[in-house]
Amino acid sequence: IHRTRRGELVMSKSEIIIANELFHRGIDYAYERELQFGGGRKCKPDFTIEDAASGLTVYWEHCGMLADEGYRERWELKKKWYRDNGVLPIFEGGGDNGILVETSDDPQSGFDTEAIGSMIDKLFGKG
Repeated sequence: IHRTRRGELVMSKSEIIIANELFHRGIDYAYERELQFGGGRKCKPDFTIEDAASGLTVYWEHCGMLADEGYRERWELKKKWYRDNGVLPIFEGGGDNGILVETSDDPQSGFDTEAIGSMIDKLFGKG
C-alpha cells in the first residue's frame, strides 16, 4: 500500500505515478470506484475519470503483472467485459460507454512517467 500526493492509498508504485500525474494536471479522478453495467458483473477500474468539459469517461487500468499467466488471463477477461459493455481502447477511438486506457510496466525499461503525462495531455489537452 502506497500513499499518493492526494492522500489516498493505492496498490502499486506505478499507480502512485499515474495518480500523481493526474493530480498534478488538475484532473479529478476516482480510484477503484465500483463500475457496473446492465449485465450485473462489477469491477473496479484503477482510475475512473469523468471529464465534464469534454464529455469523456475514461477507465484507466494499469497492468503491472502481465508476466504472470493468471494475471494476464484475468486481464484478458476484463478487457472483453469492457468491450462487451461499450468501453473500447483509446487506440480504437473509445466506445459509447467510455475509453479504456491500458498501461503496463515494461520488463526491460520499467515505467515511463513521461509517457503517462503525454497520455493525459492527449486525453484532456492539459499540461
